[in-house]
Amino acid sequence: MKKIFFIYSLLISLFFPAFSFAEEDSAIIIMYHKFGEENFPTTNVTLDQIDAHIAELSKDQYNIVPLKEIVDAFNKGQTLQERTIAITIDDGYLSIYQEGWPRFKEAGIPITIFISTESINDNNTNSMTWDQIRELEKEPMIDIGHHGHAHSHMAELSISDALNDLDTADQIFTEELGYIPEIFAYPYGEYSSELIKSIAPRNYTAVFGQYSSAASSTQNMMALPRFAFNESYSNLNRFKLIINSRALPVRDLLPTSQEITVNPPAIGFTVDGDINGLSSLGCFPSHMSEAATVTQLGEKRIEIRFDEPFPVGRSRLNCTMPGPDNRWYWFGLPFFNLGE
Repeated sequence: MKKIFFIYSLLISLFFPAFSFAEEDSAIIIMYHKFGEENFPTTNVTLDQIDAHIAELSKDQYNIVPLKEIVDAFNKGQTLQERTIAITIDDGYLSIYQEGWPRFKEAGIPITIFISTESINDNNTNSMTWDQIRELEKEPMIDIGHHGHAHSHMAELSISDALNDLDTADQIFTEELGYIPEIFAYPYGEYSSELIKSIAPRNYTAVFGQYSSAASSTQNMMALPRFAFNESYSNLNRFKLIINSRALPVRDLLPTSQEITVNPPAIGFTVDGDINGLSSLGCFPSHMSEAATVTQLGEKRIEIRFDEPFPVGRSRLNCTMPGPDNRWYWFGLPFFNLGE
């Protein structure tokens, strides 16, 4: 009997070989807002665009998981299957309920929805109701995240006002859902080092920004990156490039804060691990039409310089380079210039 089982197992292994996936300290976190609301192109993706994205995500090479699975792995220092991806959707617009979720559900793709409580409480016609949110919250493939109350520019608020905003949302979440979500996303992706310190006692398992970068456990768990998509930046080629990218492992990052105090800042980091080809690294400030000057010091230290100061508001730096298997390394940083 054992011999027959052995022969059967051998035949299975020959004709149906097991797929082997590498693991890495990397994940791609996607962010949407609206679906099919074409009067709001800066926060919307068209239905054709989201259908194309979902068709690509449904291919076998991608490992689509709930966001909390990535958070758990990062907090434990565990690796993830390559091409691990999570889907997040911000604010709580009605088109999530009407257009977005039905498509993700049909494809078997889990999502996390970050809810801003004020627009829901105000019965905004473009937002979901609490009854609809409770209906979605019961779905096994949906998690609800915290997005504050008034969707304020928190980096511009006093710390007291920012914490009061979170307290207000906490109370509403408790009343409407019976709990306070354990993951949080900054409205507009904006934060400050002082805000990070102030919300640390709230024991969020992770907090998310809004800037282009692959995520990894080496990054600040209180300001993890997400790739944002809208009508102008959702073509399928860009989407494929992003979801197939991987994190560039860095340490000793300077400056330690993304608030602008010296403008333009002198930026530097050390690349960890066995990464080859750093001479091909390109870094692109969002406010410039040309790449910054990248200098490699020794084998692993990267220094980035440019002369044009960041404008007031949000800016980004994206550093990319080609890697193995036609997958790009992608490391990004947000910068916040609050002005006077």
